[in-house]
Amino acid sequence: MSPTLSRRSFLEFSAFASATALASCAAPATRSKSIRTTGRLRHAGIAVGGMGGADLDQIRSHPDVDIVALCDVDANNLKGASERCPGARTYRDWRELLEKERGNIDSVHVSTPDHMHAPITLAALRLGLHVYCQKPLTRTVREARAVARAAKEAGVVTQMGIQNHSNPQYDAARQLFRMRPVGLIHEVHVWTDRPAGWWPQGIERVEGEDPVPDTLDWDKWLGTAPLRPFKKDTYHAFRWRGIRDFGTGAQGDMACHLMDPALWFLGLGDPLRVRSVGPRPTAESFPLWSEIRYEFPGNEWTTRGPVLVTWRDGGNTIPKDLMAKLGLEKITGNGCLFVGEWGALLADPYGVQELYPREPFKKVKIPEGRGVNHWHQWVDACLGRGEASAPFEYAAHLTEVALLGNIALNFPHETLEWDGGKGLFRGRPDADALLGSPQRKGWEIPELAQ
Repeated sequence: MSPTLSRRSFLEFSAFASATALASCAAPATRSKSIRTTGRLRHAGIAVGGMGGADLDQIRSHPDVDIVALCDVDANNLKGASERCPGARTYRDWRELLEKERGNIDSVHVSTPDHMHAPITLAALRLGLHVYCQKPLTRTVREARAVARAAKEAGVVTQMGIQNHSNPQYDAARQLFRMRPVGLIHEVHVWTDRPAGWWPQGIERVEGEDPVPDTLDWDKWLGTAPLRPFKKDTYHAFRWRGIRDFGTGAQGDMACHLMDPALWFLGLGDPLRVRSVGPRPTAESFPLWSEIRYEFPGNEWTTRGPVLVTWRDGGNTIPKDLMAKLGLEKITGNGCLFVGEWGALLADPYGVQELYPREPFKKVKIPEGRGVNHWHQWVDACLGRGEASAPFEYAAHLTEVALLGNIALNFPHETLEWDGGKGLFRGRPDADALLGSPQRKGWEIPELAQ
């Protein structure tokens, strides 16, 4: 087991990484000397259980990848990953991995709970490493902007883990959308069935304390989050998603997948306004369901005036009157519906793309989508073969839009005006206070202290 880094060690590591970033920022390059010489990517996995294990397996399945190091705060996760990657050095602390493996690795993936995405990703970018980070890119808006800036300065290859972005279903939907079968768009409806049946939301903090398993380093799991006692079957693993200190709720989990077509196909920039018409979150967790209404500036793909994009979760779906108008008898648990002048287009990340009402569009041929392996696309880009399709510049914007909705949850039935240029709400310091969050002493993020 790797020794625990002290607060002093962490601050020294942050200073070291920040200093080395000056060199990488001065002359950014997407291909290291090792990559140019060998044509192979030396990779380290940070968080290798759950989705992190899936990320690891997808990345290591690329024929030109060598898994050099693995890290996880859970020894069971680490053991399983190590058995699949014999010869990889193992760590329980990501800071130690980055410090000791400097010069031995070209890239990392970051698949921790949401609250640790930014600190690890920023540290890796400071060292000039290519980064694949799970969605959402960060837990707060300020973190998202900091990561986008750091990625641009580092000049490395980045990709957010929204694999649906590269699947054939979304490609088919995008091809169909560009045919303009439903005319100019005036509203978009996006929904998910989560969190029901996946993790708890709408709850208060669970009281009490349980012994920390010998296999789990609870302090490192908490990382930047406020200190709290361990409670079995409450946070680790996966049930953290609805807890505000660690996750971003149903919207953070799924909007990066499902709002992706809305922003991508329509080319939407910063929203003008955001409004929640659902329940308020508890102090501990996000609500059981939500409905968030965004207004975006219109463009050549939309009708005059702002275009309305509505997010719904927790079983709250498309209004029944709209379904009846379009002839939609039932809908899937997740989707994105573009409503235009002459009908609607359903972008389904897991199924068939459809046009409604069916009768006027029955002769329209749905394009055949082409997909690519999202992880391999990133690896290839790291090796200088093409580009990643969900780089942090785009990922930060998509994440920010989702997180603005989470902020609006705290002000039900109030319209918040957003100034994207300044990164602030207009005349709402109470809402601005939720754009970021403090880090636990000893875990401060240098980019957010400026």
